[in-house]
Amino acid sequence: KRWNLLQKNIGGNMKHLNALKKAIVAGLLIGIGCTVYLNMDNSIVASFLFGLGLFTIINLELNLFTGKIGYINKSNYIEILITLIGNTIGVNVMAFLMKQTRLHSKLVEKSVPIVDNKLSDTYVSLFLLAVCCGMLMFIAVATFKKQPNILGTLAVFLCVSVFILAGFEHCIANMFYFALVSKPTKFFFPLIVIILGNSTGGILLSKLTKDGQ
Repeated sequence: KRWNLLQKNIGGNMKHLNALKKAIVAGLLIGIGCTVYLNMDNSIVASFLFGLGLFTIINLELNLFTGKIGYINKSNYIEILITLIGNTIGVNVMAFLMKQTRLHSKLVEKSVPIVDNKLSDTYVSLFLLAVCCGMLMFIAVATFKKQPNILGTLAVFLCVSVFILAGFEHCIANMFYFALVSKPTKFFFPLIVIILGNSTGGILLSKLTKDGQ
């Protein structure tokens, strides 16, 4: 019995470690998407290219919080929490790395007004905008699961473009912008509100469409 328990614990730990690894890589990819977005003057093209991050995450079966939260249940909530932690690590690592490059000045310059706009917003506004983003992320993932072809791919890129151009709030992407120009003490509570909003949007649409059950 002890041996079986040990094997179970090891297996569980390896599963969680693998989930963390996939989440960190996903965070890095979102950071790349943010970098592309900040580096381009054409916001429409930039928002479309940002979608490459989510497309790659889905295809490589990596873990992104906003893509998984809609499918939360009693058996995977720990994995989803680990995913949020891993995404946080990955996107902050990418922000740190970009600070060491020649892109730093431009990224900071473009991020300042974006971050100021978010931090000066009300919690109600942030929450509602995050709910809309959470719904779009669920649509992107759910559509690609049902249509793993050109239609699903188009849905992924369109959903990402729409949430960016509409000004909706994505918690992982925001972590990148915040990490470039702000301190945790300033964005902690707004970020929590956005995380809750993204979660509400994903879970709500999942339940309403019964896709996540």
